[in-house]
Amino acid sequence: MMLFFHYIFVFLLLFYQSAGDVPVCTADNMGSHPFCFPPDYNKDLIPPVNESLHIHVETYIFEVSKIDDQALTMTFELYMDLMWEESRIIINETSPGWGPSGTFMGSTNFVPQMWLPDIQIYMCKQFRKRQIVTDVAGLIIFKNRKVLYTVSTEVIIACPMKFAAYPLDHQTCKFLVGSYIHDADQIIFTGSYGHDMANQRAQQYELHAEELDYNDTFIFHANRTFSQTGFQVQLRRRRTPVLLQVYLTTGLFVIVSWISFIVPPEVVPGRMALLVTLFLVLVNIFNSVTANAPKAEGLTAVETWVVSCIIHVFGVLAEYALILKMIQNIKRNEVAERKKEQKELQRQMEFDQLNLYKPPEHSEPGKQCLVKGDGETSIVKNGNRDDHSGKGQDLQSNRLYRQIKKDMKNEKHKQLQELVDKVAMYLFPCIFIIFNLIYWPYYLIFIHMLSA
Repeated sequence: MMLFFHYIFVFLLLFYQSAGDVPVCTADNMGSHPFCFPPDYNKDLIPPVNESLHIHVETYIFEVSKIDDQALTMTFELYMDLMWEESRIIINETSPGWGPSGTFMGSTNFVPQMWLPDIQIYMCKQFRKRQIVTDVAGLIIFKNRKVLYTVSTEVIIACPMKFAAYPLDHQTCKFLVGSYIHDADQIIFTGSYGHDMANQRAQQYELHAEELDYNDTFIFHANRTFSQTGFQVQLRRRRTPVLLQVYLTTGLFVIVSWISFIVPPEVVPGRMALLVTLFLVLVNIFNSVTANAPKAEGLTAVETWVVSCIIHVFGVLAEYALILKMIQNIKRNEVAERKKEQKELQRQMEFDQLNLYKPPEHSEPGKQCLVKGDGETSIVKNGNRDDHSGKGQDLQSNRLYRQIKKDMKNEKHKQLQELVDKVAMYLFPCIFIIFNLIYWPYYLIFIHMLSA
């Protein structure tokens, strides 16, 4: 009966090993296996070493396939190699299974039965191994007990981005690999990286991978220090599309608004239509920019630019509104003076109508007599024809004086309007130039210094 169970155990053991198990043996019964694990091997325990276990992470970036400004993520297509020393492996150096370079291409079916480092990628959103027939991965064991596990994967990581300077922004995204549970006293990580720029598709950023800063190679958590490695990608946005589509067009609109200063203020439809059209187009551009720009804590750089252009054109429109108000006041004053002249003329006509009595020829000048007008009796002085002609000349002189005074006043108002336009013609371009002298250094230099 015991012999029967022994045969069953041997059969199951052979079947289990044929399914891809790691060979288990001792130094005395290795047979032709190039390596094997001891019977007391425990995949849940870290390989024993004198100091911290050294794990080297080599990352080769095939391409950065996507950068999502809305989701704040980066998608990497990469190959990741992990190498460490498994000191518990028993090596059979005389086995013919070793390759020319002292390596053994193991099956990935060995992986579930081996100790693997508890790797975590910080801020990893998705880690997906590529599969065709099986996983696109491999396991290589070296004679010096080094183990290399390589895998082809797509990794999506979160990248904290700040878009205050958009589209003049410069982002830094870090790809950090470390242990989830083992601190630096147990596992030390080192790494290297590469980037295939020849196969890199065009993105909205210019990409440049570089070494991590020293402070990024370790992290403090729960009073423990954890080792980590990886690389960082510098992202500099391609500015040409936004510069041509937004900055150039809105800047030209501002310059076109200055043309209104040379349009006569009396041409209200032409000048007003120009400014109102520019104002509405800029508002429409602002709405489009706001809808397409990534979200920021406040206004982005491009939104600040468009808002300043809108305010500038609005200022030009307000200047023309001031001139129109001056013209309106002039017209109101003219109407008031015309009404006043009409009242005076009407009063004079009424006075002339009162003088209905003509004195006889023999009557002495200066003689007073009673005359009747409008049903009332009053006493007036008789005059001669010379007196009437003198009054007519005085009336014409008054009208001529008023007309000259009116023309002089209109000329002064017109000169004032031209002065306002002339001052605005120099003032608004100076304001726009000063704004540019502040805007571009701030977003190209100063804000990046603050973020650094």
